[in-house]
Amino acid sequence: MNAREPDWAYVARSLVKVLAVTAALFLALSAVDRVLWLFIDFDDERMARVYGTAARIANPDKRLPHGYGDGRWLLKKSYTLRGEPRRARPSEGETEYEIVENLFGTVRAPSLDGPSGSLADAIGFVDVDPGIDEVLTEEARKTIDGLPQTLDAVAVVEFARSMTTERLVAFNRRHRICGGADVSYIYSPSYYDDSSEPASLNAVVWNRGMTEDNIQADLTYQCETEPDAALAEFRRWVGLLDEGDDLGAFELDYGWLMGAAEEGVVYGLVVDRWKLADLRKLLDDPEVRTVRLADVAFDLGEVG
Repeated sequence: MNAREPDWAYVARSLVKVLAVTAALFLALSAVDRVLWLFIDFDDERMARVYGTAARIANPDKRLPHGYGDGRWLLKKSYTLRGEPRRARPSEGETEYEIVENLFGTVRAPSLDGPSGSLADAIGFVDVDPGIDEVLTEEARKTIDGLPQTLDAVAVVEFARSMTTERLVAFNRRHRICGGADVSYIYSPSYYDDSSEPASLNAVVWNRGMTEDNIQADLTYQCETEPDAALAEFRRWVGLLDEGDDLGAFELDYGWLMGAAEEGVVYGLVVDRWKLADLRKLLDDPEVRTVRLADVAFDLGEVG
């Protein structure tokens, strides 16, 4: 019994119908998409300002200087940050972190759920006004003294008491610290209490460049008085937030950020690629409780 030959004309007509329906659906979805974005206010710039900055705050273990919108499609839009782990050694390549917001304002950022690794541990140890601990300070001295002082380091400087901007400016002047991209301010330590909602919140780590993408060399930091400018910029950013903003993907909270901005004190510093010799000097200041090293490396550019 011979197999029946397919009706190629029928197959062709069916294929044309499928393609026509697919094209019609595509055009219909595109039209709905345009109508939605026409009548509903989706602010791409606000997404970058709010959620891009929130991602940088929640992930101080990463340098995330580059951000860009991926365009928008039906019922959602996305924003991608590009950067690298914050290490003392040279970069080993960039990674991308995508933030997605749907039509209802829910944000998904699975790659940005908080810092990890030794820098996160160092930030996690920062407490609210822990006081002077000579044993801890001496341990930090011994650790740093046992290493070559020319090493570059990523570290956390913890203060014995929270610092107002006035005291921090005076601290900067004593130690000739010039604020910039390599100094970030811990405005609130991390938090965990399984009886509360949310149960955990990330530390609020702020650098004035966090609100900008593709930081240019003409961003002027104010050297010793940078803490004043940094706090003003942090308060301005918090003023952009609404209670309805979905910050849960970053383990941040509207009230948590508002409180940190209102209080305006600093509990410690995250310093990026400082020399160990400069960190060692800070340990002689009674305002400094300890210095916790997260990563060290030789600056190969100085060799030879």
